[in-house]
Amino acid sequence: MKLQVGLVAVLAYWGAVVVTCCVYAQSVAQPSIRYLPLDAPAGISQAVIVDQMPLVYTRQLLPLDRDGNLVGEDSAERQIQQVLDNLEAVLKDSGSGMDRLVRVHVYALSTAIVDGFRQQLARRLGPKVRPAMTAVLTPLPHRKALVAVDAVAGADHSGKELLLKRCASVAGHPHCADAAVLPVGPVAYLSGQPDEGGLTASAVSRAMSTLMGTLGHLKLSARDVVQVKVFLRPVSSAEEVLREVQQFFPDQITPPIVFVEWLASMPVEIEMIARYSGPAKVGRDIEYFTPPDVRPSPIFSKVALLQTERRIIYTSGLYARQPSRGEPQGVMVFEQLKEVLQQAGSDMGRLVKGTYYVSDDDAARWVDRTRPRFYNPDCPPAASKVMVHGVGQSGRTMTVDMIAVGK
Repeated sequence: MKLQVGLVAVLAYWGAVVVTCCVYAQSVAQPSIRYLPLDAPAGISQAVIVDQMPLVYTRQLLPLDRDGNLVGEDSAERQIQQVLDNLEAVLKDSGSGMDRLVRVHVYALSTAIVDGFRQQLARRLGPKVRPAMTAVLTPLPHRKALVAVDAVAGADHSGKELLLKRCASVAGHPHCADAAVLPVGPVAYLSGQPDEGGLTASAVSRAMSTLMGTLGHLKLSARDVVQVKVFLRPVSSAEEVLREVQQFFPDQITPPIVFVEWLASMPVEIEMIARYSGPAKVGRDIEYFTPPDVRPSPIFSKVALLQTERRIIYTSGLYARQPSRGEPQGVMVFEQLKEVLQQAGSDMGRLVKGTYYVSDDDAARWVDRTRPRFYNPDCPPAASKVMVHGVGQSGRTMTVDMIAVGK
């Protein structure tokens, strides 16, 4: 009798273990977005963790009504409201919503507008949704626009194909996508490709040709491109640049595009995100790739291939906690990045994409000098370093936002 009771108890125990493991496996397998506010300002998170979820990438959205007219000239509050309305419309049309925001990039003319945007966004989202946010001070393609945005958000998409979406309720170019819906699966991040010379067709075309060549090395094509980000000087040339970029997508609508004015000697730098469908190396969730004709660098990779669907981490633009310059600012920013990644279950060796925004030569110099202290030279992330008019917070001249993979 005692033996039977003991056997029943053992079976019950292992049955409970199996049920618990199944419940755990099911919970892990569910698509999810987790916000880690940490010490971020109200309404945003220092890091956002996305697990096994399709993602929407939008183009840069301006404060225009559906007929293409600027809303709220000289009124930052009204322009912010219109930008958020446009973002909401594009996300809804793409099978997403404001309640699934992951990351927001804000482009504005002043830090006051950035603060106003964050406040309006927080009121619209409520306390449970706190996306990562990076702010850049820059003129915009529309000369009277005060603010613009692009975003990444979770989506409902069960298909395997990349979808490019044009939202009829938002003003835009008929042959340019307002959003790309990226299915769950591997992603390629291509570092910024600069080109010298005047801002002419040849400069943009050379940068794009190099990027397309890199896609070719990866066995990818124009149809795999999710988003194109163009750093250019001056931003008033955005329409000209757009026409040149469109030439590389002749048989499809152009993927979402973002424009940022940079202050560099070279007139243009272009980076890309693409869906990756090539072979994955067994047992590796990240691969760093350098084309055969490119010299490897210890501080950035030409391409980072994200080959996992699990625990993708997006950080907000990180700043030194106290106003500072030189080495102290650089160290504080990268130390903070290291802390945030630890809190999110990752580390500095699992970064896949970085953007370093700086607003003077001192900050640019210390981004370069600080990276080698924190990065493994064998696996630095794909990256762009961009000199801009301002980094969205007073007393700072450097901010970085990153994408990493959890352990």
